[in-house]
Amino acid sequence: MPAGPSATAPAGPSESLVRLLGTARARVVLFLRDHGTGTVAELAEHLGVSEVAARRHLVVLEEDGFVASQTVKQAGRGRPASHYTLTDDAQALFPHRYDRLASEVLDFLTEEHGRSGLRAFLRWRLAREAAELSEAVTAEDLHERLDQLAEALSDAGFAATVEPSEDGFRLVQNHCTIADVAKEHPEVCAYEAAAFSQVLGRDVTLSRRDTLATGAPACVCSVAAKPDTTGSSTSTATPDDEA
Repeated sequence: MPAGPSATAPAGPSESLVRLLGTARARVVLFLRDHGTGTVAELAEHLGVSEVAARRHLVVLEEDGFVASQTVKQAGRGRPASHYTLTDDAQALFPHRYDRLASEVLDFLTEEHGRSGLRAFLRWRLAREAAELSEAVTAEDLHERLDQLAEALSDAGFAATVEPSEDGFRLVQNHCTIADVAKEHPEVCAYEAAAFSQVLGRDVTLSRRDTLATGAPACVCSVAAKPDTTGSSTSTATPDDEA
């Protein structure tokens, strides 16, 4: 008997999930997301492979931090079985709509309070971001400071690295968790760079020209030590100073 209109097949893994994990492991992750938990036998049946093959996929996912196991006693005299679940880190594998909400909030601020209202919010966010990053960036040496900043950004999902350049260093972010928001509101990128500048200190110059939001392969900040200006006063610029 054919299925009714409401009986639809579960959606398969997305192309991006398959590229990241491979088809079989992507299907394992989706199964655990949809069912909450699963045993080796259940996952082997779902994949149409042997339990040995299913266990190999689970071992890799455990090593990557996406899956955790717990031994559960079976009813009666059955042997205890390992039940697998997704970890909190695995939730990052699935799309969220937070970027749309954030973009709508910025649209609302602009419509209700004008550009000045938007800039006020971004100044507030800059101060919070700089204060948070400052706790992690404490070294005296500029290279060490940049390494600390890159580590803090990577922990937040921005996949940041530091590279030497002809004039100093390049802070490279290969991923941006708010890229879609920044495409609609490029001011976000400018204020983020200003936060980095504040965190790194007044003895450095920082400029950013390439961003993921504008189609570049990465967000890149050029960073260099300022010439010795002992006795002179300096200040950290913000995007408002350029407005």
